[in-house]
Amino acid sequence: MGLANLVPGISGGTMAVIAGIYNDLIISITQLFKLKKEGLRVLLFVGLGILISIFSGAKAFEFGLENYPFYMYSLFFGLILASIFYLKNKIKFKLLPSLMGIILVLIPNFLPHSTTVSDFKIFFGGFLGGAAMIVPGLSGSLMLLILGIYDKAISAVSNFDIKVLLILGSGVIVGIYFIARLIKWALHKNKDFIDNFVFGLIIGSLYPIFPFFHGEGNIFLGILVAIFGYFLSLLIEKIDNNML
Repeated sequence: MGLANLVPGISGGTMAVIAGIYNDLIISITQLFKLKKEGLRVLLFVGLGILISIFSGAKAFEFGLENYPFYMYSLFFGLILASIFYLKNKIKFKLLPSLMGIILVLIPNFLPHSTTVSDFKIFFGGFLGGAAMIVPGLSGSLMLLILGIYDKAISAVSNFDIKVLLILGSGVIVGIYFIARLIKWALHKNKDFIDNFVFGLIIGSLYPIFPFFHGEGNIFLGILVAIFGYFLSLLIEKIDNNML
């Protein structure tokens, strides 16, 4: 999730769905102040994974995206495509909420990007980015890019700018908690609607990560990388099912 949220167009929430931890993560976030042991354990391990990946693996990850973007996005495309087929067999398909999810993901990709930056904007960007981080199909980094603070956020992580990290991090935490409570409430009210809405979000997320939007490469090799990502996603889901 941490690496995914570094890349505009890649959804950390989708990665949580692929890994089979999405529902547990949402419940754990909403029960944070109840200090339940299992919920705290989930948040601890997910949080550590995100922090470690952002502060240690980000540079290697960014190297791949900078030098081999076509193949990196081919891998992501295969991962998400497999999760779509997997989820399709687990939900009662409804067209309207699925279309709503697809449209919601597509809209941010066509909005103009801003350039001015202020402390409030950094906090607000963190709020929207945090909310998007755990919504499958939406990209937290894309939200930062649209608001014009993506470069500043990446620079703050690379250079450990305490002030920016505190402002941005505060917004992220508030956004995550707020949207998690909203999702939990929605799941309780109408699970089939939300399942299909999330399904639509994930389908829509294929558009911004389409490999041909991210440089050039050998098509045959790109297909092989996508196939590898596809079966890697299936392997993750199989391991998760065997652990249940």
